[in-house]
Amino acid sequence: MSIFARILPATLLVGSLIFSAQAVASQAPEAIQDSTAGLADEAVTPALEKPEPIKHLENQGLEVVRNFPVGRSLVGWVVSFDGKDLVVYTTADGEYLINGVILDAQGVDLTEEHQRSWLPRPEWQDMETAHYLTESSLYQNEDGQTETRFSLYMFFDPNCPFSQLAWVAMQPYREAGAEIRWIPVAYLKPDSRHRAAALLDAEQPAELLALNMENFGQSVAELDVAIENHHREQLQANMDLMQSLGINGTPGWVWLDEEDELKTLSGMPRLPRLAEITGLPRQEHPETELMRYR
Repeated sequence: MSIFARILPATLLVGSLIFSAQAVASQAPEAIQDSTAGLADEAVTPALEKPEPIKHLENQGLEVVRNFPVGRSLVGWVVSFDGKDLVVYTTADGEYLINGVILDAQGVDLTEEHQRSWLPRPEWQDMETAHYLTESSLYQNEDGQTETRFSLYMFFDPNCPFSQLAWVAMQPYREAGAEIRWIPVAYLKPDSRHRAAALLDAEQPAELLALNMENFGQSVAELDVAIENHHREQLQANMDLMQSLGINGTPGWVWLDEEDELKTLSGMPRLPRLAEITGLPRQEHPETELMRYR
């Protein structure tokens, strides 16, 4: 899965480029984007002549909210189009507009940082508006009652290999008390929408999710369903929520820390980080596919 920025000389298909965040981290698992990391101290630039691509899009209904510098080569623009807020970029010469993911020399996703810094961000209670399926906690307390000790939302594409690894990694944490609410999005492969629709409609969604993950990359008849308009609307709403959180790839983690502050993370973290995220005891992971994340 490649990562690139889309450069458009005077037109823009508004909508962020989405990619599997682990395409960067596949070379270095620790290179993931995390809302706990500090943001660059960037100030809004003084009033500046709008480049031609921006002017062209204003004629199509684009509204400019503000702009900010991105090194010497780019200018970032916070814009609103068709009721959505997003970040785009223009080149220093004003000739091109870029709608996509900007990486720095270290592979850091600057777009994700800029989205967190400049765009309105949902709160924890807004996550309930997502269309999701739940894998419940399997932990039993001293009274023999099932107890949820931690809740996590996870954006995933049914065809994302790093979402599959996240699923494997989180299963022991369910035994320790974690509840995982899986929010499907669909962008990686043509059948991602069919698989996501099947999961959202399933009578036993957790069992079907396990079937997808345990037979990853294989054809599964139960996951091949027709796409209806309500599926498209649900998946688009999930994608909009994902983008509004500044998450530009899957798996996308959303949780509350010990101080009830909303945190996000894109990609597959190293396994010791899962105990930090969940606040639960570190779990053992004998799976060979997770070896490189230990």
